[in-house]
Amino acid sequence: MKGKVLILEDDVILADQIAKVMKRYEYDVLLTSNSDVFFERLREFQPDVILLDVYLVGSRLNGIQVLKYLKDNLDLNYKVIVISGEVTSSQISEIRALGAYHFIEKGSAFSTNQLLLHIENAITLKHQEEEHIGLQIEYINLKKQFTRSFPFIGECHAIKKVRSQIAKLATVDEDLFLIGETGTGKEVAANYYYVNSRRFGKPFHTVNSSALSESLIESELFGHVKGSFNNADKSKTGFFEECSSGLLFLDEVTNLSLMAQSKILRAIENKEIQVVGGNLKKVDTRLIFASNAGLAKLSDQEQFRRDLFYRIEGNVVELPPLRDRDDDILLLMSYFFTSFSSQYSVIDQLDLSGLKGDLLNYSWPGNIRELRNFCKFIMINETKINNAVIIKHLRNKTSQMSENIDVNLDKYTNIINLKDSVAAFERDFLMHHLEANDWKVSQTAKVIGIERTTLYKKIKALGLSSLIGEE
Repeated sequence: MKGKVLILEDDVILADQIAKVMKRYEYDVLLTSNSDVFFERLREFQPDVILLDVYLVGSRLNGIQVLKYLKDNLDLNYKVIVISGEVTSSQISEIRALGAYHFIEKGSAFSTNQLLLHIENAITLKHQEEEHIGLQIEYINLKKQFTRSFPFIGECHAIKKVRSQIAKLATVDEDLFLIGETGTGKEVAANYYYVNSRRFGKPFHTVNSSALSESLIESELFGHVKGSFNNADKSKTGFFEECSSGLLFLDEVTNLSLMAQSKILRAIENKEIQVVGGNLKKVDTRLIFASNAGLAKLSDQEQFRRDLFYRIEGNVVELPPLRDRDDDILLLMSYFFTSFSSQYSVIDQLDLSGLKGDLLNYSWPGNIRELRNFCKFIMINETKINNAVIIKHLRNKTSQMSENIDVNLDKYTNIINLKDSVAAFERDFLMHHLEANDWKVSQTAKVIGIERTTLYKKIKALGLSSLIGEE
């Protein structure tokens, strides 16, 4: 069956002739001769196309009135083809304004073949529209699901401003640079950009720049062809090409070398990448950068390429720390407790508004991530949650941090000689950052903000040389 056609025509002979032809071409056809019967049959038959006469003798409503009722009261995707003889130009204008798919004049110029063609085209259009509506519904549901997975919670002025900035950049399809302390929600902000972008539904990858080794950065980002270097036993598509037409989120981008930054800049400027061992390829990749470095570090040309910074400085959005977000801490805590409640404890007699002062007296150096883990810890370790339980854990947390600070300070203040105390601190400081950067001197020097040669000298002076391998 090609489709269903409902005919409203008072000329029974003409209607029957049209029906016979259409059945021959495998259409399911139902005939009606007045408006009352037409509306009775309409809902149960659910046609794709309605053939409608204007002058309906003996009918309560004429064809134009039927068409108007369909438009005003029935939210269904019917395609209406009006067939009539003597109609005025004003009636034809009204028929078109009421959304009729086509108007065909009766008489000597009437052609059954033309009618069949119009019916076929109308059904094709109807199916295309329904498919499009189905895709739109699927798209909306995907957005809702994505938003639930990455909720951008907060009602303070600073967060409202951040959301507004990100939405504007997403709307005009511009690159985005997110900066903020560790744990302030840069990944959530990146996903908020994605949801508001015209690229939503296209590829979206997150890459932690710190995890990219210097030797593999180009291969990971731009791809390589088989045999282009040792161990390249097969070709690889890079993240830029995978995300062409979509979004690539480069987290902690300040950890990339200046050379890698220059290649990213070229990809942004020229919309093309150089595949390792291969050809140039055109890409349409929108970038989201993120860093926990401040603007001072971003504008330091030894840490971040000045030309890349100038390219994106107008698109920098700074996420505020949790300590500056006032009542948002209550919204976030409520969200985390609710999220974890199905897995862990039962919440009992909880009034978070009464805890605001205590919560904001703590600095939350780990920001939202720290708050989330704090809530999760309470949920795991307590059978019931109330204000007293939260205050108990908050005081334990504050006390423990103070003790850690005191112990760490005692380690250095107990050394009487200033030079020796500074040397002890410097040794621990360098050990910590060298270990965090896989004992790579160049990378560590860049992270802590000193020259590599200066770091080598300090390593030698502090007796750490044996820990450092060849770079």
